[in-house]
Order: sequence, then C-alpha cells, then structure tokens
Amino acid sequence: MRYNLSSIILPLLTIIGCQSFAQRIAQNFAPPKNEQRSTSKYFEHFPRHYHILGFTFGGVSPISPGQVTQTTFQYSSYSLSTGEQETKTFNGTAKNGFANQIRTIGAVYESVFRENHDIVLGIGGFHNIGGDGGLYYHLGYRYVVNLGAIAIKPGLDFYHFRGSNHVGDIDNYQKELWINGFKVYSNFTLSHEESYTDDDGNTYTETITHTYDADRVEVKYVRKASALQPVLAASSHWRRLSFGLEAGYMVQVKQKSILTFDQINDYFKERNEAGTMQMRRNGVLSGPKVSLMVGLLL
Repeated sequence: MRYNLSSIILPLLTIIGCQSFAQRIAQNFAPPKNEQRSTSKYFEHFPRHYHILGFTFGGVSPISPGQVTQTTFQYSSYSLSTGEQETKTFNGTAKNGFANQIRTIGAVYESVFRENHDIVLGIGGFHNIGGDGGLYYHLGYRYVVNLGAIAIKPGLDFYHFRGSNHVGDIDNYQKELWINGFKVYSNFTLSHEESYTDDDGNTYTETITHTYDADRVEVKYVRKASALQPVLAASSHWRRLSFGLEAGYMVQVKQKSILTFDQINDYFKERNEAGTMQMRRNGVLSGPKVSLMVGLLL
C-alpha cells in the first residue's frame, strides 16, 4: 500500500511552524521575572509544573469515507461423518468503511514540565456511525503558551485505531474446511504453561495441552489505522478542575484491513485463529477532529 511522502511531511512542517509562532507569543506575553502574577477572579493561573487526568469527548469527520461492503468468497467443506464434500459460498456484510462521523470517548493524561512543554497520553474507544467500532490510543506533544488564565497549546499527536465487527459464521462441527488456500480442521489444540512448587521448594514448569472440537468458524473484519494530527488546544482551570478544547486535522499514514477466521468451541468459550484474508482499503482516516476535555489537576 502506497502513501504520499507529503502526508507525513505536511504535519511535521505544520507543527514546527506552530511551535515557532507560539514561542514568539510566549516571549511577548511573558511577565517580568520580578513581577508577581495577578489572580483571576474566576480562573487561576497555571503553575509551572502540573499534571492533568481527564476525560475526553470528541468526533472525527473523514473527508473520504468508505462504504459498507458485501463480503463474498467460496470455500470447500468436507463432512467427517458422511464423507460428503461441497463447495459453498459465504456471504456476509462487513461494516468496514470509515463513515462520515466517528465518535470518540476516552481518558487522557497530561504532564506539563518546565512550564512550556506538555506530554499527552490517551486511550479510549470509538464508534464509527454505520461502521465498525473499537479502541484507540494516542500520544502527543504540546508547546504551552500561558496567557494568564488560559493556556494555548499547539502540538502534534499520533493516533492508532483498531476496529472490528462480526461478519458471519461457518459451520465447523465435524467438518474440515478449505478457505482462501488454508485448511481448517474439525478441532484445535491449545497449550499453556503452569508452574508449581513442591514441598522441598523446587519449582517446576509443566505444559498443559487441551484439544477442543470446533463448533464454528467466526469470520470477523479487523482494521488497524494510524494517523498524525496537527492540533491546537486551549485550556483553563478553576481550582482543581481543568477544561480544554482542541481542534486538529488527522492525516492517515497507514491502514491494514483483514478478515480473521477463528475456530470457536462454544461450550468451553475457547478460540483459535485458523487464518486471515487480506482486504482492500475502504475509506481514509483523514479529516477534522474536535474534542472536549474535563479533568482534574494533580
């Protein structure tokens, strides 16, 4: 999968320009060292070093959304009980397109040091309206410009999204399957290690192996996407409450889409990945993003 070099260089040049502009603002608005900062009637000045633990609520609007697609492929099924072999067609709906609106909710941790530098870490979930849903994490950097009771923070974030949805099931009970060049047996074996200590204090490790009959093969669509986001944030606080608003533009740098085939034993709730199938890209995670933050100063 090819990506233009400009999709990476453009966000980097943007953040360098924003940081340089922010440094000039900080120098112009910086109070003399011997001048004591005044206190706002409602909002207080930020300290030189502080941490924020908060919750974020936001949304992304991809400018090139995808579409819900029909997943169709042929596979062979061999019955161990009757000896009958059939060629069948699987049909399922993969909600795999980045839709027009993606809602996000998560937790964020910010650590501000030396007054002007902010490291941001976040994790949360997203729901793609009409599409898939899943988890995301992000990390980023902000250059902090303190303007009295308000802090302006230009920066750059890295986001990674992992979404999935259930497409359908294939009967695997007492059947062997051939799907997209790989074979799926009627059972699967899982193993794990267990450690125990005898009365003399000696520790032993034993490998425990279990074989399970497969009831079905679960077909799931999985997508991983990464993006860079130049962002401009503004925040303020009242006592220990912190409030923030940020706006940015996400630029996708990577996307991978696959179908996974997991054997399932419904009684023991065990699963085993039997194989995968590569899918085409459907939609691009590039577009404006806006979010609100409410948190506590630590």
